[in-house]
Amino acid sequence: MLSAGAAILLLIGLLFLTLAAWLYLVTVTTAMTAALILGAAYFGVGFLLLALAGSDGSAPRHAPDQGEPAASEHDGLKNLVMAFLAGITAGQKARR
Repeated sequence: MLSAGAAILLLIGLLFLTLAAWLYLVTVTTAMTAALILGAAYFGVGFLLLALAGSDGSAPRHAPDQGEPAASEHDGLKNLVMAFLAGITAGQKARR
């Protein structure tokens, strides 16, 4: 029950802050610009919250141990070197 009350009070506070920002922006700019600024701010915060809600916590947050590199790293590097050497050999044969 306390968290519901806190959420209601936070919502009321957000409304008053929005009203204060509106009044300030209207005195500094036009009403259209003030509406665009506030709309963009809420839109940006909404997208940020969607991104946070959409990210799943299943991904590991720490780096793997650096003690022993994975075999796939060596295989990929080995394949790259072999392809490079094959290209050089093919280029030399083409010149002859």
